[in-house]
Amino acid sequence: ETFGCQMNVLDSELVVGALRSEGYELTDRIGEADTILFNTCSVREHAEQKVYSRLGRLKYSKRRRPGLVIGVIGCMAQKDRELVFRRAPHVDMVVGTGQLAEIPRLIDVVRETREPTLAVSLTRSGGSRDEVAGSFASYDPLRDPTMRPSPFQAFVRIMIGCDKFCTFCIVPYVRGRERSVPAGALLDQVRELADQGYKEVVYLGQTVNAYLDGDVNFGRLLHQTAQIEGIERIRFPSPHPSDMDDSAIDAMATCSKVAPYLHLPLQAASNRVLA
Repeated sequence: ETFGCQMNVLDSELVVGALRSEGYELTDRIGEADTILFNTCSVREHAEQKVYSRLGRLKYSKRRRPGLVIGVIGCMAQKDRELVFRRAPHVDMVVGTGQLAEIPRLIDVVRETREPTLAVSLTRSGGSRDEVAGSFASYDPLRDPTMRPSPFQAFVRIMIGCDKFCTFCIVPYVRGRERSVPAGALLDQVRELADQGYKEVVYLGQTVNAYLDGDVNFGRLLHQTAQIEGIERIRFPSPHPSDMDDSAIDAMATCSKVAPYLHLPLQAASNRVLA
C-alpha cells in the first residue's frame, strides 16, 4: 500500500517489479499475502497516523501467521527508524528511501533469521538489530511495461532530494541532498519508453527543475526530450520557483510537447508561519 506523492508511487512500482522478478505476485486480499509492505510518507502527519493504524490491525494477523513478513519502507521508515519497531513490535523490516533496491534480499534475511531488520542511510553503532547502511543509487531499472499502471504514461525520476531546507519541510532529511540522474541515461530510458509505445513521460523530482548534469540543465533536458520520436507529451510536477530559469521558461514556450501546465505548490504566504 502506497501513501504520499508520485515519487512514492514510482518507488512502489519499482519494488513490485523487483519482487515479481523473484517470483512474487500481487494480491488484493491481505489475508492471503505472505509479505505486506507499506510505502510511507512523512510530509503529512495524517499519512503517518494511517500507517500506524494499519500496522495496529495487523498485530493479530501476525499472531495467527508468525511467518508473515511486515515491512515499513520509504520516508517514514527513514525518519522514524527504531521508533517504528517500538510502536509496532510485530514489524519485521524498516527500509529507508535509499535502500529500496535491497528489499527482495532483506525479505530473505527476515525469513531466514526471524530478526527485525533495519536498513536506512545513516548508521548507528550498537543495538541488536541488523542495521544495513547504504547510500542513494539510481533505482530505476528498465522493466516489463506491465509493471506500470498506464500503457501510455510513464513516470521517470530525473533527480532526487532537495537543498532548500525550508523550516517547515522534512523532505531534505528523508530524501537527502539534490542528486541528478545523468542526462544520457535519462534520454536512453525515454527512448526505450517510446519504443514500448508510451506517449507521455512525467519527469519527477523533489525540486524537479533543479535538475543539472554538467551543462544539461532542466530547460535543455526538456528540449532534448522533445526531440525523441514517439513521445508526444512531457509533464513535470512540483518545480520550485527559485529554480525556474529562462531556459526552462523558453522550453515551455517553444516546445509543443511540453504540456502548458505549471504546478507550483504554495506552502504558506505568512512570514510568521514560514519562520
